[in-house]
Amino acid sequence: MSPGEPKSIERLTAGGAAAALERLAATDLVERGCVTIISVEAIRQRSGDRWTRKRDAVWAYVGKKCDEHLAYQDIRHRVGETDFLIAMTSEEGVAAQAVSLKILEEVLLFFLGVADRADMKIRAVSAIDGDELSCSEIDLTRIAAPRAAPPEEVIAVSPYHAGVDPAEERRRNPISFVTASGQNLRIDFALQEVVSLRHKVTAALRVDPTVTHIASGRLIPARAFGKLSDDDIAFIDRSALDFAALFAGVEGRPAPPLILPLSFRTMSARKGRQALISVPGLTPARMKTGMMVELIDVDRGTPEARLLEVTGLVGQVCKGVLARIQPVRDPVGAVRGARLQGLTVDAGDLVGGDSQVASQMIALAAQARGRAPALMIHGLTSEGFLDVAGVAGFTHASMKVVRPAQQQQQPAA
Repeated sequence: MSPGEPKSIERLTAGGAAAALERLAATDLVERGCVTIISVEAIRQRSGDRWTRKRDAVWAYVGKKCDEHLAYQDIRHRVGETDFLIAMTSEEGVAAQAVSLKILEEVLLFFLGVADRADMKIRAVSAIDGDELSCSEIDLTRIAAPRAAPPEEVIAVSPYHAGVDPAEERRRNPISFVTASGQNLRIDFALQEVVSLRHKVTAALRVDPTVTHIASGRLIPARAFGKLSDDDIAFIDRSALDFAALFAGVEGRPAPPLILPLSFRTMSARKGRQALISVPGLTPARMKTGMMVELIDVDRGTPEARLLEVTGLVGQVCKGVLARIQPVRDPVGAVRGARLQGLTVDAGDLVGGDSQVASQMIALAAQARGRAPALMIHGLTSEGFLDVAGVAGFTHASMKVVRPAQQQQQPAA
């Protein structure tokens, strides 16, 4: 069976878990890929006759690890001698599966001294019928842990590129075009892994467009997009959608949500919103269940009522709407009152040395905390900033992914 192919359905009777299953059946956690079964069968097999004396300690340690990694509202329940049900509300899909994998890995390491992939059995629950669970074993190669690497080694290659036709990706990345004012620009796309700072797992993917002035080689940051025409920005957004379609995944199979940085100016127009559901390979169903729009150019000049209206319209066709905030005196003033699933910060907008950048991160997080369920910072240039982001109060972060041709380029002023 090739990686990513659905595995056969197993039936598991969850004796003694009626109350927990009744709670789960009343939610959409199964549909969102949040419910898994982990197995410590490998410990029982290696324990032999000692299992009956050892199992209480194993069960207690699994409970301890669940307490460490899960939130109080998450559900955990032993459903057999060696099987444990975990249902997460704080993560979903592949991210929830990765947390379950981490719990199982730590349990196996403690009792066996090694966590062999062959011993890591995790099943996704696809249906609940009374006390019977329909499960299928998860292909562990699809659960990608965040990679630790210095920025010069973070190249635009991800485990999530598997299955993408390289020729088709080259056709869509990079893209060159001529602006209304006659400038020759190039758009390079990279795929960032957005890490949950609480659980240290990949919770989402993000399309990261880099726009370069070809003649000078200077990068044009998103904050300078205001100098481009509406048609120029719409072209950049359509190109981002085309690239994103490569990583849309397969409907019905858990995959990390995909964050699409798009212009508020584009999304304000009916034609721009229509593009969200008309891209080949990006079906309306996949957009609704797995795509999030990040509005990158909301500022103090954006009418509050119009932002609320556009957020509502865009939110009807995608999983959620985020908005980028700027390092200004009142960073959340422009988005106050909007019903957003998250606020984002582009680390490229923070200037100065490492200590100055860290201070700005802490200040921004302090002002934005509590304004939306998620607070993300994208494009960090070193692993050390991940720790700063966590301490500051960000919920998610991503590292800057650099294509080799971009490494010597400098941002335009």
